[in-house]
Amino acid sequence: MVFDEIPEYSTRITEEIECPFCKAKIKVLYKPSMLQFKVSRIAAGTKRTPYKTEEKCILLVDKCPNCGKSKKEIEKRLIEGKQPSNEEIIRRMKEAGLDPGKLK
Repeated sequence: MVFDEIPEYSTRITEEIECPFCKAKIKVLYKPSMLQFKVSRIAAGTKRTPYKTEEKCILLVDKCPNCGKSKKEIEKRLIEGKQPSNEEIIRRMKEAGLDPGKLK
């Protein structure tokens, strides 16, 4: 089994998300996080330990139909997320009561 694939027992939801570059709609296969149990068996009995799986988004298209960015570029941007601008960082520091001039 390839680790990027979604197992058959999980919930599969097809959604449309915005392209992080051009805001066009892209189809993805979304797997929400879910609670699973790891079972260990010993002579004294069984023990079930719960753990939470990660949520995943798998792109169903090879490239964006609008801007033409590749699947890898879109996945990389989705994983990284949007980086805040310098002005946003300075504003947040001021709201937290920190002086941005002293930290640099």
